[in-house]
Amino acid sequence: MKRGEWTHAVERMGCVPARHGTEHESDRETDAGVLMQSAADGTRPGDQRAPESGVSRNVPLLRLLLACIGILLTAAPGCESPLFNRKPAAPAEPATALAPNHAPNSDAPEDRPTGFPLRTIEGGLQLVLIPPGEFLMGADASNAAGTASSCEQPRHTVRISRPFWIGRCEVTVGDFRRFVSATGFQTDGERLKTGSNGLDPQTGQVARRPEWVWSDPGFPQTDAHPVVCVSWRDAEACCQWLSQVTRSTCRLPTEAEWEYACRAGTDTGLSTGDGLESLEGAANCGEQSLSRAFPTLSGAAPWDDGTVYTAETGRFRANAFGLHDMHGNVGEWCHDWYAADYYNSSPSADPAGPLSPQPWRVVRGGSWYNAPFSCRSSGRHDCGPTEASTTNGFRIVMEAESEVTPE
Repeated sequence: MKRGEWTHAVERMGCVPARHGTEHESDRETDAGVLMQSAADGTRPGDQRAPESGVSRNVPLLRLLLACIGILLTAAPGCESPLFNRKPAAPAEPATALAPNHAPNSDAPEDRPTGFPLRTIEGGLQLVLIPPGEFLMGADASNAAGTASSCEQPRHTVRISRPFWIGRCEVTVGDFRRFVSATGFQTDGERLKTGSNGLDPQTGQVARRPEWVWSDPGFPQTDAHPVVCVSWRDAEACCQWLSQVTRSTCRLPTEAEWEYACRAGTDTGLSTGDGLESLEGAANCGEQSLSRAFPTLSGAAPWDDGTVYTAETGRFRANAFGLHDMHGNVGEWCHDWYAADYYNSSPSADPAGPLSPQPWRVVRGGSWYNAPFSCRSSGRHDCGPTEASTTNGFRIVMEAESEVTPE
């Protein structure tokens, strides 16, 4: 397969990955939670959206309306959305470190670089302290990594004014299990009996199955794998619980914080460089093992990492901040609402997304289902807040005292 054939074909993912077809510049990229678009009927997995609280009575009408919106806005890589207007966090007491279970997998090519403080909180979840700074957010229409979506433009300077702690790895099945065990929490998919969107292993098509939930997504996972089949609201609930347990403010990252942490000082299309082949060994994305499992899918990368679905967190090479799986593995929920034109009015300091509610929340990073180009640093994806997918998970942020600086 020629290089140009695998750069975009696995691009679109929504609330589940959408692989078929090509991306249109005016579209919203749906790489985040809807699995791929079905080649057979052309529907977006994200069209089947679970009802939100307060609007659950007219589910068929709501789904039809969102489906129409999805058709009009189809596939441009993600978008930023309004986070929240937050005040500086009060000084927090250090959390008690429990048995660490998030050290990078022993098979990982390299360990965390020195120079960035590491903190262990509830259940051994490890966080890295990210220093404040400036970076170029978004992408030019044409760049060395490929043609970016219009929702990633214009490229603009963003200043992150405060340090923050962010998960060294994505939240794992084991982490989420501790949360559920402590609270009795039921995910949206469990409570609404809608399950999740995913790839049917028998047909290779996108499907929704009520039995696909975080504890059994339809493919093998251990407690060391990233949790999937969680909605934005599920991820928020887990963060709120962690805030109570740690007595610190835990939340989802803003889209700007996420991209800043992903880039880790780089100015290229990927934190590994501009060449898509640079992701080999650094990201669990759509490649030959996935292509063998689902022969009808197109656009897989030419390498073979032996992983069809999710990989244990920390197995792939970290970026310069020591963060694993910022590219691929699972798409990561951000706090922001998604708006395709947000970059036209985004503030230069600590942008938190649109202030008014939108139909979708931001998902970043791409997943095991996406082509390498769809896992780029600037790629913006979206999904309904109550929607769950076998491709989406999350990573937490813990707010840091403003006086804290890396050693």
